[in-house]
Amino acid sequence: MELIEKDIEDWIKPYATIVGEQKEYDLKLREQNPSEFFLQLTLPSTFQEYAIALHSFWINNKIPKDKIEVRELSNEEFPEDDFSRVTWKDFHDRKYREFDLNKAIMDSINHTHSYDKQLNNELYPGEGLMDKEHLISLVEVVLNLYGNQEIELFYTFLATKNWEKDLIYSGKINELPKLFEIDNLRLTPSLIYPKEKNWVVNTDYDLAFTTIGGETKFISSLTERNRNGIVKITR
Repeated sequence: MELIEKDIEDWIKPYATIVGEQKEYDLKLREQNPSEFFLQLTLPSTFQEYAIALHSFWINNKIPKDKIEVRELSNEEFPEDDFSRVTWKDFHDRKYREFDLNKAIMDSINHTHSYDKQLNNELYPGEGLMDKEHLISLVEVVLNLYGNQEIELFYTFLATKNWEKDLIYSGKINELPKLFEIDNLRLTPSLIYPKEKNWVVNTDYDLAFTTIGGETKFISSLTERNRNGIVKITR
């Protein structure tokens, strides 16, 4: 991937965090159908199908059961290898709660969860941090359907460690995983889109999920590979 000096493509720029256009919000839709609200807010309405990639919960299975308690504010850190990914649905099942996507989205937005207080063996989904596994799956699907497409990646400055400027990278889709090796990138790309404009991924730095638009075959392949992790939204 090459760091380049240019602006975001006009067709997707209005939907980019911070630098995009200020849209009028339909607050009733936000309460009634949050998934549709955030799709409209973050993606053009020109695609055949849409989906939402839910950033995983994480469970530390190495903490003994008799040591599990309500999480307190602490600087204690555990190795990443101690944690296992858990989908939103499975996390709700662990809490004996019925999973409803729209309610779960609003819980994540409002930071009010209906499944009791957070425990010390739990990590909640990262905001602006799409699962690495979902990104790798995206690469595999694109390579399979469209070949090694040329793409652009936009990072809002809030997704970088130095918080100084927005960044745009250009390159081939198979190079995307190499971005995890760049020290200055704090989160995952805020926007990913190909020159052909036949799909797009938007990871807002303030959301615990990623919105995706594209052709039917693209969305179907992603959701089939990531059951309960990437969810097709019927519109």
